[in-house]
Amino acid sequence: MKFIPFGNTYIHKDDMPSSDNEEEENPPTAPIPPVDTHIGSSSGVGGSSSSLEDHILNLNQRLEEFFLLSTHRHEEVTGLIRGLDSRISNLEHKFDKYEDDDDMSQDF
Repeated sequence: MKFIPFGNTYIHKDDMPSSDNEEEENPPTAPIPPVDTHIGSSSGVGGSSSSLEDHILNLNQRLEEFFLLSTHRHEEVTGLIRGLDSRISNLEHKFDKYEDDDDMSQDF
């Protein structure tokens, strides 16, 4: 792939807009620095097991908080559904009273 610098970004050479004054519009930019082959912790602390233990303890605490929050939310939603169910049941009982009466469509 042939990418060339264009302003603050890089584009494919086939996507480069045609221009007569290419040198004036796009001044040369600094080359891309080579990729660092050293891969490690971004914190700069090497081999610290105490920080790893702290992260695990913090993760355990956060998971416990999430579990409690999701349990509370589940109970809240279940309560709302029960409330809707009882309201629908009350409406059904109210309309059941009218089924015993004569059907109003016979009048028409």
